[in-house]
Formats: sequence, C-alpha cells, structure tokens
Amino acid sequence: MKRICAALSVLCCLSCGTRQNIIHEGKDRSEALDVTVDTVYVDVPESGGYGNFYMTDTVITFADEMTYRFYDMDLSGNIIREYFRKGRGDNEIPSMIYAYPIIGDPHGRGVIIDSGNGITFFDMKQKKILGRSQIDFKWDNRPGHGYRSPRIYNLADLSDFGMTFYMGRDSMILFQANIINRMTGSPGRVESKRYDEGAIFGRLNPETMEVESVAGSFPAIYGKKPMPHLEFFQYTANGDTVYVNHGVDSLIYVYGYPDRLLYTIGYECENIDRGYTVTREIDLGDNFRKDFSHVGINTGLMYFPEDSLLCRTYIRTTTTGASGMQIYKGNDLVADFGVPDYFKLLGYSDGIFYGARFIPLEDGDSTRLVLYRLSL
Repeated sequence: MKRICAALSVLCCLSCGTRQNIIHEGKDRSEALDVTVDTVYVDVPESGGYGNFYMTDTVITFADEMTYRFYDMDLSGNIIREYFRKGRGDNEIPSMIYAYPIIGDPHGRGVIIDSGNGITFFDMKQKKILGRSQIDFKWDNRPGHGYRSPRIYNLADLSDFGMTFYMGRDSMILFQANIINRMTGSPGRVESKRYDEGAIFGRLNPETMEVESVAGSFPAIYGKKPMPHLEFFQYTANGDTVYVNHGVDSLIYVYGYPDRLLYTIGYECENIDRGYTVTREIDLGDNFRKDFSHVGINTGLMYFPEDSLLCRTYIRTTTTGASGMQIYKGNDLVADFGVPDYFKLLGYSDGIFYGARFIPLEDGDSTRLVLYRLSL
C-alpha cells in the first residue's frame, strides 16, 4: 500500500478484558486562532519528488525514494547539503523505502528501511552509512502462533503518513508493527482475537537485531467496527510517556513506556469524514481504494517538549486533501484549525510550526517540494 499519496492525487493497550473503564483526561478548551501560512517551494532537479521528510533541530531533511539521495534544508528551504545515493559502494544505499532518525538514541543514529525488513543504520551527524542488518522476527521458530508472538509480525508497510523509531531507557527500539495476515489462524478473515490480543508495537534489540517482544494493543473501536485495511497509526514519545494516534479513532491513547495504558485524551477532529468500510474480510486493496476516495484520516502526531505541546494532524476528506491540526496542552484541546491541503507536520522551532506537502507539485517536467511555516 506504499504510495498512498500518489493515489490521493489521482482520487481528488492491553487485552480486551483490561481495557474497560479507561479514564479520559483533558477538556475541550479550543478557541479560534488566526493562522499565518508561509509557503516555500524547493526545486530539486534530480528528484522525482516522492520520499519522506523529517526534521531534526533546525534542519529539514528530504529522503528521495527514487534516487536514495538525502537533501538537508534550512528552515527557509535552502538546500545546504546533499549526501547518499543509490548503489553498493561507500555511503551508497542498495535499497530504501523510507528513512527516519531514531529518537532518543544516544549514538545519534538514523535508520533506512528496505523492502526485505532490513535496516541500514547511519550516523545523523557525520552523514555516514554504518552498516545494514536484517531484523529477526523469529519467523523460523515454528511454535508460538499467537498474537503476542513476534513471528506473525513485520514492519508496518503503510509509511506515507510517517514512521517513528524511539529508543527508550531500556535501549530497545520501539517501532510500528504490522500483522502478517498469512501467518494468522484465519488468513482471509479477521479473528476476534486479532483485536483482543493483537499488538501494535515491536521492540527491537539493536545489538542482536531480534524483535524481543511485541507490545501495545488495538483500541476498542476495531473490535466494534473491524477495519483491517485501516490499522495504521502514528505515535510519539516524551520520556516514558508514549502517545498513540490511530488513523480512524478520535481518541489519543497515553501509555507508560512501552504499553501500560494510563488514560486517553482527545476530541474528534473538525468536520472529518469517518465513513469507513466495516468488514471482517481482509481485502485490503479494494476496501482501501474505496475508502480513500472520500474518507478522512488522522495523519500525524508529534510532541514538542519545549512548550509541552502535543499536535495531531488529519485529513478531513481525501477527495480534496483538506487538512487540519489539533493542539493539546496539559491534556486539553486548545486549538483545532485548518492547514494547507495534504499537510504533514515536521517540527516546531521558536513558536513556528514547520510542515510539508505529502504530494509534490508537478508542472510539466518540473517537480517541486512544498514546505510550510505556520505562525499562530
């Protein structure tokens, strides 16, 4: 399902028994805000325009999924450095789907993920490839077919809305995991225990490259309204607190690292279309395309400790790409406002939010990346 963005442009916890009586924190204190948007266009002649963005400190990086070249930009959109490329030599990448920093890694590393569940580690500061390793989900271990076994998972494959890799105090890398349907007891149909027992996170030991365990759980909405084609989510972390934002849910789930559910926060996004297909049949392609011709979806979650802000982004309806952003502070919703179409939040610095457009602008033979600066 990679490259949902291209399709959009064409279409223009714990087990169920312990999830009862979850406390909901926070109040809706949102007020109308004046939002100023500055738009920056970035020409990258050798790029096809598709890939992923991330922001570290005051640098925005674009990782091109076609050329495997990385472009560092300042906050005004000026390219300040280019590095890496497709190939098998020094500082070259033989395969890449997406790339992101490892948040909280004391060694300052990032990861490049390829289609074979491989991870290439790189030094974020020196821009140097450190080596590639294969993630071990213990697929060769035949025992353990249950939903709490790493062997029925792989890396999440819907990466268009962003991926997060977070290293906790236990030196494990937390990542979004994906159930392999063919490995379950009912490959073509959702079992009830999928959402009762299924996990959402994997915990990777970077020293051994083994996924030592899976963690977290699906929210109750999936048990009530099965939607196997829309199981993706985003998460962010602040110390030992992990916030999880499922694409179809108005709630934000707050965990004590890695999966001790503490409470929920969150209020429904403004004017969002939640008319998803409810089904137990695992027919990902057809249902996915049908829903994404009209529905809205939560697209991002980021926490900014400097001002204690938790920000959630969403697309109201994929027909037009109309998008919005919510801001939470102290668990309270303090703002919900419109942002540019197909908006992806990248970071926050000195009171300004930085973002990019999921889909590049194409004009004839020219392709431009689009960056945004939002002032409230």
